[in-house]
Amino acid sequence: IMAAVDMVTITITGKGGHGAMPHETADPVVAACGIVQAIQTIGSRNVHSAQEKVISITQIHTGTASNIIPETAMINGTVRTFDKDTQTLIRRRMEEVVTGQAASYGVSAVLDYEVGYPATINDAEGAAFATRVAQDVAGEAKVDGAFPKVAGSEDFAYMLEERPGAYLFLGAGEGAGLHHPKFNFNDEVAPIGASFFARIVETAQPVKA
Repeated sequence: IMAAVDMVTITITGKGGHGAMPHETADPVVAACGIVQAIQTIGSRNVHSAQEKVISITQIHTGTASNIIPETAMINGTVRTFDKDTQTLIRRRMEEVVTGQAASYGVSAVLDYEVGYPATINDAEGAAFATRVAQDVAGEAKVDGAFPKVAGSEDFAYMLEERPGAYLFLGAGEGAGLHHPKFNFNDEVAPIGASFFARIVETAQPVKA
């Protein structure tokens, strides 16, 4: 239902200098731009088009002034995959791309690829049971038992690797989504979530008369 998440940090080291004399430098800014663009080809040219994946570069930090070419640059981002083969392929290609691009720009680059949470894989029987309980609490019309997987990630994945179970989403109604600066949790759904958990226990472990 959710993806594996890896974090990528690339540290580029070149040779700084005056912005008016770039020929005397090894510019990490230009190299960073080239590396970011090249990384985007991994998903479109190396991974099968039908295979779900996300590669997002979310940060580039470098420089201190408009007339100074800096010595270093840092790139940061995230990789989301649903199977280990795709994860392995992306990691290998990212190492090759970073190394090759750095060489082409005359700089050095170090890739720190941090493997994070694995994919969150629901047990089919557990998911079906949880769906039935949710329908009992909220009504069949308000429960989607075939909700599509998303590229978010969750540390509950570790629990599902050890024990069969299911991860579900509790809808909060209209409004800004999670991580949006205007996200505001809808307190009115809290009793529904609490009732669901209570009903899970009551249904799975009924009190015997």
